[in-house]
Formats: sequence, structure tokens, C-alpha cells
Amino acid sequence: MTVSCVVAMNAWLRLSAGLLLTPLLVGLAAWVLPSVPARPSVCDFVSFAGAASIAIAALALAVRANAPGRVALIVAATATTALVAVAYWQFSSNAALVGVDAALVGLAWALGGSLGWRVQHGSHLFPACIVAASADVVSLLSPEGPSHAVAQSERALSVLAIWFPVPGSSAVAPALGVGDLLFIAFVLGVASAHQLDYKRAVACCALGVAAAGCAAACLGIAFPALVPIAAATSIGLPSIRRLRAVDRRAAHFSMLIAVAVAVASLARNALTH
Repeated sequence: MTVSCVVAMNAWLRLSAGLLLTPLLVGLAAWVLPSVPARPSVCDFVSFAGAASIAIAALALAVRANAPGRVALIVAATATTALVAVAYWQFSSNAALVGVDAALVGLAWALGGSLGWRVQHGSHLFPACIVAASADVVSLLSPEGPSHAVAQSERALSVLAIWFPVPGSSAVAPALGVGDLLFIAFVLGVASAHQLDYKRAVACCALGVAAAGCAAACLGIAFPALVPIAAATSIGLPSIRRLRAVDRRAAHFSMLIAVAVAVASLARNALTH
């Protein structure tokens, strides 16, 4: 067997493992956790930590495999079809829970991961972090923002966020949204494509998600997760902050505009409340 065949086989194995990890572990949790009693504070932690860790681990495995574009299109189309079906028929079984989580991870890999692999230079990740974090602030705080609308709609939230069983009950709780998953996959795609420290990139994403979860729990509000994820990535991967001379003007301009819009959104939200 040639080296190229071994590499291709390993890539397919990583991709298969990544895409299958979510339905296997979430399905197991849906079967086991309802019969495990726990205090309310522990329940919240388990639900968030379980959803976040499974999603990040699945993407960390899958994104390493740079599959052909047609495979990404097939996965994206299948995932979108599954999400539309769940939203239309409003399924609420454990199978629907598993299907939604698996579809969101697959969609994040197909879109975010594929886009990350195609970024031309690793330093492009830094302005992307600033713009994405700023956009998340605006989207969540602005009444007309997509994230704000999703957070207010149970039906939209049911198919646009990772859900996880709550210990000791038949309830499930939402954790990361589809935008968070897409950005995590994008970060890992860039890290893979440009030989950045991949383990550190995964750790940065996990740390950012943990910080977002803690902030949401302490403040009792929906928190823009891309802010700590982007901050952890920008700090933990210092090489992405070394912008090429040819990119600096455009990068600085895009970051300045994004931050200004986010600050304006924060100011408007503070004045209206």
C-alpha cells in the first residue's frame, strides 16, 4: 500500500470517527443520564460540558480530514435536510435530539472546516477572529440580529443549537449555537491548513467555550460565545497576529469597522436598558 493510500485512509477514518462521535455519545447520554439523579447546579454543568466537549472533540477529529469538496457538499445537504425536517415536523424524541446534534456538527465541518482549509494565509485568522466576535455581539444584542431572534424562538433554537440531556430528568438543554460550531470548525481548518499548533488551537476553542459558559451562568443571560473563543484563539496562537504587510491595511480597516459597530451596539443596548 502506497503512502498516499495510507494518508487517504487515515483521513477518511478521522472524518468518519468525527462525524459518528456525536450521535454515539449523545445517544448514550440520552439513554443513561435521565436515570442519574443530580443537584440542579450539577445538572447545568453536565449538560453544557457534555454538549460542548462532544462537539469540540468531534470537530477536532473531523476537521483534520480535508475531504474533497463534493463530500462536504453532500454532508452539508444531508445535514440541512435533516434540520429542516426536524423544524417542520417538530420532532421531540431522543432520535431527533441525536439527529440535530449530529447534523449541526456535520454542517459545521462541511462549511466552517472547508472554508478554514481554503484560507490563503494563517494570519488571516486574526482579523477573522475580531470580525466574528464583533458580529456575534451585534447579532445577539441587536433586536434585529439573527442570534437575538433565535434565542427568542424555541422552534428556531431547537434546530440551531446543540442540545444535551439533563441528568435526572427527561429534559434537554441547549448549549452552543450553529454559529459557534461553524467558527470553531473554521479555526481548526485554518490551523490544519497552515501547520499551526493544532492541539493548542483545540484547547483555545475549548477554553473560550468554557469561559462563555461560565459567563452565561454567572450573568444569567445569553453570552456571545465567539468573543472568548476569538480572544483565546488570538492569544493562544500568537503567530496569527503577525500580519503580512500586504494584508495590514485591509485587516486593520475591517477590524476597526467591526469593533466600532460592536461598541455602538453595546452602547445602544445600555441606553435602552
